[in-house]
Amino acid sequence: MADADGKPKWWVENQRLREEMELPAYRPPMFADGVFTHEVVPQLEAEFEAKLRFMGFDSRYPDDFVIVADGDHLFEVGRHRDGNGNTVYELTAQEFEEQVRAELGPVDQNTE
Repeated sequence: MADADGKPKWWVENQRLREEMELPAYRPPMFADGVFTHEVVPQLEAEFEAKLRFMGFDSRYPDDFVIVADGDHLFEVGRHRDGNGNTVYELTAQEFEEQVRAELGPVDQNTE
């Protein structure tokens, strides 16, 4: 569900908490080109019928995260925080999509 501005409920809640604590504006995790991860990941999950996760394993900031699909490690991605403390992954949305497709391979269109 979204608010009047079209922001998902979890975004609005994070924004509210940050305002309450007088923290800088909330923006969800995004790629280097400013595209939010939640605008790209669900389509790839549907296409490949796999759950994609950005995960850190015994990591400390700013260690790279690993992209995981249904428990399988696909590739690493660098990350940093912007001036407001929001997560930015160090590749574009297009590069992310290309790497996921390269790792997961073509989708079988001939399923019965």
